Amino acid sequence: MVMRSVRKRPPMAGGVSAEEEQEFDPSARIMVKVAQGSIYGTKDRLPNGEPYYCFKGIPYAKPPVGKLRFASPEPIERYTVSYLDCSRERSSCLGRDVITREISGSEDGLYLNVYTPAIGKKGVSMPVMVFFHGGGMTGGNGDSSMYLPDYLVQEGIVVATVNYRLGVLGFLCLPQAGIEGNSGLKDQRLALQWISQNVKTFGGDPNNVTIFGASSGGSNVIMHCFSERSRQYFHKGIAQSATIFADLIYQSEPEDRARSLARLFGYEGTSDEGVLNTLRDVPARRLYEAQFLVVSEREREYEPIFHFPFTAVIEREQSPDAVLQKTPMEYLREHDQLKLPILCGYNDSEGMLELVDMIKNLSVYNNRPEKFICASFDVDYFSPTTRVLGEELRRHYFGEMAIGRTNLGRLVQLLTDRFIVGYYVLCKLWSEHQTKAPFYSYRFSYEGSLNKGKEILKFQKLPGACHIDEVYYLFSSPMLRTEIPPSDPAYRMRQLMVRMWTNFAKYSDPTPPGSEGGDFPCRWEPMQSVPGTADGQPTNYTLFSIGKELKMIPLPELERMGKFLDIAKRCNGTIDNFVIPLVDSRSTSASS
Repeated sequence: MVMRSVRKRPPMAGGVSAEEEQEFDPSARIMVKVAQGSIYGTKDRLPNGEPYYCFKGIPYAKPPVGKLRFASPEPIERYTVSYLDCSRERSSCLGRDVITREISGSEDGLYLNVYTPAIGKKGVSMPVMVFFHGGGMTGGNGDSSMYLPDYLVQEGIVVATVNYRLGVLGFLCLPQAGIEGNSGLKDQRLALQWISQNVKTFGGDPNNVTIFGASSGGSNVIMHCFSERSRQYFHKGIAQSATIFADLIYQSEPEDRARSLARLFGYEGTSDEGVLNTLRDVPARRLYEAQFLVVSEREREYEPIFHFPFTAVIEREQSPDAVLQKTPMEYLREHDQLKLPILCGYNDSEGMLELVDMIKNLSVYNNRPEKFICASFDVDYFSPTTRVLGEELRRHYFGEMAIGRTNLGRLVQLLTDRFIVGYYVLCKLWSEHQTKAPFYSYRFSYEGSLNKGKEILKFQKLPGACHIDEVYYLFSSPMLRTEIPPSDPAYRMRQLMVRMWTNFAKYSDPTPPGSEGGDFPCRWEPMQSVPGTADGQPTNYTLFSIGKELKMIPLPELERMGKFLDIAKRCNGTIDNFVIPLVDSRSTSASS
């Protein structure tokens, strides 16, 4: 979720001036023709010394400004200049960094980057990987300062990274005024459409596209796997440290939230059209800053790092271009409807991320253990019952000890288990209902010099792999200084991670037949169920452990997180019946 961005040069505006066009030197640039016109990029060198080609800041939609603010994206038919300069990034979408809370970017930010190892070679048709960044659907960008895919490209892959609208600009939902919600997800889908239309130009195979993402970007990947309208543009999905059941992913009472925001800017009427017009007239940055003032009373109980006021919604049946129209449980229970392969997993110390804010107020959690209870559990948070349940959790992990700096490891375990309860349920429902779709499950626990999440948070002394720690074994980041010598043990892990992820993109299998005994000591097999025990231990599920060793094991946290599963069952009836908010003015939340 760490989304900072720097640029060595200032970003270009959305258009290209006549002076810039005149300065274009065809001999110094790499030019290609896409359906919308001619663009030119640059040539660079891969880590192995081979050439590759970068096309950055490619517009894939009309600027979402004016009447297009909040609306579904509209495609660009033709670029307005003869040669569009795509040699460097343009602005990213307006967003807030999860860690620093800094706001950057602009409203005009619907651009993507394409990186390819080959241009203009006849008969070349390479697998394509499209990356959606994380940031709680509220911050982040896909720029090369954070997500340079040179090691992936080196494996013969065409890679695209996508910027999409965030926060209130991407996820405002006001159906009665024609804004159905999920415009940020629809940006991603339009980017996939652009890639499907144009990727042959970059040597890519439009019939072999893998979408992948980390954190909320991984959640978005699974959402697109559910969406029939999205699935026509890709063939596989990779979701890293993602959740689709957490209350943080779905917006509660979205219409009332939009109305409350308009009231902050002086609107006193009762019409949703008036709400929309008011919010369209507010300068984008002011609007973006103000959205955090409409976080609900329940959401304020989370630490500030998880204040995400405008996120995904389950759209109405009437929505003409919906991404999601059912809860994740409903999609997963539709027998064998999801036929595409998926690779999905988590890190063994995901909960470390929450310590950034929590460590300042540890005593609060001794006095108010209800703060450990998920909002997706069907219980009144402000009732005595929730405090009793929270105390059960506190005692399960801490016994009679007070929560403090001396036992942060136990706190990380609790927070990690709260995160992976949803992952366990995903495995359960997929195993039971999606029998035709291979599910490659993993657990990343490797600790090395590229665990940049932990490094940024300054928790290097805590054991385990933090949220997003796996990301920089796949990507480079000039800002995070991810270049390491071959003598560093993390260099070998980077090679293995890149090979497995690109194998999946190529062959729908991270360790295809014949790979064991070489780079890999064993095959990474699709997830299988492990029957429960007579003493009440529930069904477990196999995964590929990525640590000091590579091996297949059952999910090791299952027994430890038993208390979370028990409370989920007591609150929701079954462990796979989470409360997911719905878009309905009369009933703002329901369970499925």
